[in-house]
Amino acid sequence: MSNKNIRTNLSFTAQNMRDYSLNLTDRKTKEKMEVSTVNSPGKQNRIRNSSKIYKRLIYLFIVVLLAGFGLGFYLYNKPHQGIANEEPVYSLSAVNLVKDYDASEEAANAKYLGKVLEVKGIIAEKTKDEKGMVNVTLQGPDLAGVGCQFDPKAQEQLAIIKEGQEVVIKGICTGVLMDVVMVDCVITNDNK
Repeated sequence: MSNKNIRTNLSFTAQNMRDYSLNLTDRKTKEKMEVSTVNSPGKQNRIRNSSKIYKRLIYLFIVVLLAGFGLGFYLYNKPHQGIANEEPVYSLSAVNLVKDYDASEEAANAKYLGKVLEVKGIIAEKTKDEKGMVNVTLQGPDLAGVGCQFDPKAQEQLAIIKEGQEVVIKGICTGVLMDVVMVDCVITNDNK
């Protein structure tokens, strides 16, 4: 054999060895990967379990969101609860109510604010507001009085009453501005 042939054979052999070692390394890596995927079902289970958890969290979020929207819709469209059938916490005259507020607004707010009151008084004024709703002011001891804003359902009751007439009105006290203010008012059946 000539030197040239030996060199070619050696170089060919060295090249084959490199290729063989690369193939062997690739094969070992592939085998390791196959063995690791076959031997590690825990990793696959963790991936499956985490995707299940994410799906459940998304479903839970959607359910809570829909429930929130449903509750909001219900509360927004809930019919107004009138006070016609509620028992008043206090029954008093318009003059006494205004005097209580004149004496101490803080004490009167603690006693009357947000509560259903039944107030007896003489109608000083009967007016319509910008919405066309009729409001009544009951006479107080001086310039102040009790302003009564009526429930829309009670508007037809106001057709029969006149200024100067004594009435009993039930409503929720909301405090004092110029007058003591009552809202959601209705005329009680005592006005016959």
